[in-house]
Amino acid sequence: MPDSTGMDTSRLDHCGWSSFDPEFFFGEPGRRSRRVGPAILKIIQTYSPGRTVLELCCGGGALAIFLAEAGCRITAIDLSESMLETFRQTLADKDKTIRDRIRILCGDVCTFDIGRQFDFIIFEDDGFGYLLTEEDQIACLSRIVRHLAPGGRFLLANKTPAIEFSEPGEYDYDPTTRIISRPHNWTTVDANGASKTVRMGGERRRVVESAELFGLLDRVGLKVLHQWGDLEQTPFHQAKMPEYVLLMEASAPPPKQAGGIAQD
Repeated sequence: MPDSTGMDTSRLDHCGWSSFDPEFFFGEPGRRSRRVGPAILKIIQTYSPGRTVLELCCGGGALAIFLAEAGCRITAIDLSESMLETFRQTLADKDKTIRDRIRILCGDVCTFDIGRQFDFIIFEDDGFGYLLTEEDQIACLSRIVRHLAPGGRFLLANKTPAIEFSEPGEYDYDPTTRIISRPHNWTTVDANGASKTVRMGGERRRVVESAELFGLLDRVGLKVLHQWGDLEQTPFHQAKMPEYVLLMEASAPPPKQAGGIAQD
């Protein structure tokens, strides 16, 4: 169903993200301590041909702002207006130089068309798993390929099945759709250190095995250059690695679109 901007946000309902209140999401102890910026910046500095960056499912913008402060020019997309509003409020307090390096867009990762290409595209924090069908995952990856500049790199981070099934708490799993569903218990800590737990909604994610993931990448023309087990570039081992972290390039020129895609 379209929101106030006219954007179809039903995907947020299907995966449970519409129940993610930013107040609780960003107040979670795990979220507060999550600092992935330095690790991703190191990957960009090592492997990217340039500093134009596209971040998918940017949420409240912590990573985008960190990268902008390091000199990157960021386009950040999310489908949740409540998350983007948090991003805008945080960005408003930053120096104009930083604000000018960031462009915020409300958009769907399966249908976005920005009209330009990027040196580096990021899809991390497990956002890929919230695409609940193979068709949606293929649509998203195809869009990414079209937005990669020549020589550009794509960084994908997504939970491994071992971690999906070992997380604490109750869950349901449908082996036909490969969707795991679990309720959310939001635990937050206030300024005085007091904790508060609230059950609010739940999430649904598609569990993707390694062979299937590599098959999807091959179908859209993405070549894996590096595979790690986390963003710190730990070599990947099958047993109990927390994430598939893949650095890729387009293995063939992206298909042409009407009007083409501009490059910087």
